[in-house]
Amino acid sequence: MKIEIVYGELANLLGEHGTQQLLAHTFGEDQLVRTRFPELPRFFQGDVDFVYMGPMPESVQRLVLERWREHRDAFEKAIQKGTVFFFSGNAMDLVGRSIRYVEYETVEGLEIFPFDTICRRYDRQNEVVDALFNEIPVMGFRSQFTTHTGDAGKYPFLEVLSGSGMNPDIDTEGVRLRNFFGTSLLGPFLVLNPMFSKWLFRQFGFSGPLAFEEELLKAEAQRRLDFEESFGKKIKAPRLLRNYLKKEKEILDDVAKKK
Repeated sequence: MKIEIVYGELANLLGEHGTQQLLAHTFGEDQLVRTRFPELPRFFQGDVDFVYMGPMPESVQRLVLERWREHRDAFEKAIQKGTVFFFSGNAMDLVGRSIRYVEYETVEGLEIFPFDTICRRYDRQNEVVDALFNEIPVMGFRSQFTTHTGDAGKYPFLEVLSGSGMNPDIDTEGVRLRNFFGTSLLGPFLVLNPMFSKWLFRQFGFSGPLAFEEELLKAEAQRRLDFEESFGKKIKAPRLLRNYLKKEKEILDDVAKKK
């Protein structure tokens, strides 16, 4: 099993070192492929099981696009083959049609998904987003000065319950195509949402526990309780969240009994 962390020395903003640590502790360093810039990612050759990339400075976005653009077909082939990807923060912007900097240049994206990124520097949006993936509640933090236009809702990843979607006109967040998952949300997202992470890792055949799984589940349950106490009357699915917390408590109780 091979887990690729793409440009982890550059794509690690806003706490995403935590995701790299989760992957290292869960799978073991010997299972990691740490691809450093300007190397081409291993997934272009199709011999990895899971690919992770986190958020990066805008200048690095442009360097990555210049390096990858001629390999766009190999990227899409890996998605169609079923390779599992998780791109967080502005790593997701790479796979859209363009990144347009208001009053500056427009950079061509990889055009794998039909959305455009509009970047208004110094106009940052910060919020907590509560959402659903299938029936799994997830939560993340939005901290960005971008919005996404075009057909941003064509390949939705998350259904937003509280907070904003990819733009004010839609209530979905992120993109999903086969096993490619991209979201602007941070947290780090995979650390904040261990139940989703366990589901995601099963897509490439991993059925073991997460590193620090019990602690992550307890933190998620407490975060859910705090969120519902603060915003429960405003969100769309409080009953679903309560049922989820009950299920999560049963899992934790079962773990405690086995110790």
